[in-house]
Amino acid sequence: MRIRPAIILEENNRILLLRYSYSGKDVYQFPGGNIEGTESLEETLRRELEEELNLPVQVNNLLISAQVINEEKLRATLHCLFSGTILQQAKPVINPEQTSAQEVVWMEIDKLDQLHLYPSVGLKLKSLLQSKSQHTCYLGRIEQPWF
Repeated sequence: MRIRPAIILEENNRILLLRYSYSGKDVYQFPGGNIEGTESLEETLRRELEEELNLPVQVNNLLISAQVINEEKLRATLHCLFSGTILQQAKPVINPEQTSAQEVVWMEIDKLDQLHLYPSVGLKLKSLLQSKSQHTCYLGRIEQPWF
């Protein structure tokens, strides 16, 4: 099983997402990436955000974990979504050498459940953020539409 950490960065009731285009469809993803070597989840997030978005971040609490199973590829991924904070009032800038994302999008929390989102946790995240809950939520295996 792969483990993929990602970070939830919130400002003014908006969440930072990366927009990708797959088969002509917009798919949104939380910034993050794959662990390299012996990195911790926190180290992975700090490195990925610096590489892909030139963005220094502080990694805070684990908010959501969920499993996605791709039956076709016989591959499972555990997604770990952490809350975080942008440091030094930095602004995200895509580094095309490090990511295939098309753009950075600040999406309203109210719209999270209306997106093609990977992982597909929009409804649960929207609920957690709107309730200001500090509880970690393990969703187990979630259904993930493939685009």
